[in-house]
Amino acid sequence: MEEHFNQLGLSRQPIFDRDLNVVAYELLYQSQNGNQVEKFLHGDQEACDVLINNFTSIYDSGSLKSLPAFLNVTEGFIKTESLPSLSRHNLVIEIKNDQPVTEELLASLRKYSEAGYRIVLDDFTYHPDYNTLLEIAHVVKIDISKYSQSEVSAQLKNIQRFKVTALAEKVENHSAYDRCHQLGFRLFQGNFLSQPTKIQGKKLSSNQTIVIHLLAALQDKDVTPDVLADITSRDPLLTFKLLRIVNSARYNLPTKLESLTQAIVALGMNEINKWATLLALSSNDDKPSELIRQILITARMSECIAYKTEEVDSELAFLTGVLSMLDALLEIEQKTLLEQLSVSDEIELAITRYEGKTGQLLQAVNFYMIGQSNFELPTAVKEVYSEAYFEALRWSNETMQMMQGSHL
Repeated sequence: MEEHFNQLGLSRQPIFDRDLNVVAYELLYQSQNGNQVEKFLHGDQEACDVLINNFTSIYDSGSLKSLPAFLNVTEGFIKTESLPSLSRHNLVIEIKNDQPVTEELLASLRKYSEAGYRIVLDDFTYHPDYNTLLEIAHVVKIDISKYSQSEVSAQLKNIQRFKVTALAEKVENHSAYDRCHQLGFRLFQGNFLSQPTKIQGKKLSSNQTIVIHLLAALQDKDVTPDVLADITSRDPLLTFKLLRIVNSARYNLPTKLESLTQAIVALGMNEINKWATLLALSSNDDKPSELIRQILITARMSECIAYKTEEVDSELAFLTGVLSMLDALLEIEQKTLLEQLSVSDEIELAITRYEGKTGQLLQAVNFYMIGQSNFELPTAVKEVYSEAYFEALRWSNETMQMMQGSHL
């Protein structure tokens, strides 16, 4: 079942509400896999529910929850007589706004709506001919990259009399998000979260300063356990969380460890480095948890692919994945951040230019994650990437649970 799922090459993009909570994910796939995806959705219901739930589950606020999946489907899928196997609570159906509004299409959409499925009009541009569609739909997506701000405002005005939720898509930076927020959009989709907010003269908090010092120390191959323990101990909460993880059932140590130095010696530098890095990142409580989640997925997916292909050191791949989005988390200019961390030339070139094997891997992972339409993986590694992504989703949930201190 999972092997077949891996062949679909799915990834996901978060959909946020006005408070930057993730309320759903859109499942993205290469266009050539569209028929396979739709065939899969009409297959075994239990298999569909299990795999889609795994794909859209997140650990948040102390519990694991499954979010709805937005999925773009063809007119043929809509007109199929049988309903999809996937539960109406799990599937939100998107249709492109590029097909004639026929009675057959409207009847099919009404069938889905009456069965409890939510309907999304994707890439929507208002025209009076679409009024009947708008009466059936639940969500309308407006691609803000296609219009000026006044045109976007006009689009919103045209649909406000209908009972639909307006979603801004292709929101690629925080300025665009702020504009859409002011215009009254209720939902937001795009890569804006991974972009740093430019704040002139912003000073780092004491916790962020500790993060920088800790990550800089981890770049030194000769760093000692005592030095790492000294830096970490400056943040009592970080120290507490790290010791709690070390003493958890995950490691099943024979005796309880009381000091960071003991923990570092017991688990080894590589394992401690990873946890110290992740816990340091999680100390930024003012940032949406989805940003932490994206960093985890990027790092773990890079690590898994590197381990499987043996072309890049897996630990280096993991660290590069973490550092590639650290500027967005700490709101520091990337160039300044990399200088402060004294990273190797290999990591710097990978992050800033996608150069070298590590950079090529990072670029491929990023393209896969955002569903880049013109990005094509070599056939030999397609399943490697899909398996690595699926593993990264699973691991990110487990890690978020550990970082939030639940069930330790």
